[in-house]
Amino acid sequence: MLGVFARAMRDRFYFDEIYRATVIRLHDFLAAVADWFDRWVIAGVAVRGTHGTTELAGRALRLLQTGNLQTYAFLFALGVALVLYLALF
Repeated sequence: MLGVFARAMRDRFYFDEIYRATVIRLHDFLAAVADWFDRWVIAGVAVRGTHGTTELAGRALRLLQTGNLQTYAFLFALGVALVLYLALF
């Protein structure tokens, strides 16, 4: 007797279909974007980049550690000269 209205009530006014088409799709899209950002930007660039930079700097600085006091004094004087050059010119 109610026709289309009875069918809509039987199908819960298509609430599940509308919810799936809007909210669930938006949620899945935002989750995919967050996953990509976390994998490539946070884990890729920030974490691995920091790790690689730190490791490279450590390897380079390891070459400067000779245990010779005269070498350390020379590098200190060289650093002071560089700072004075940059500050004055």
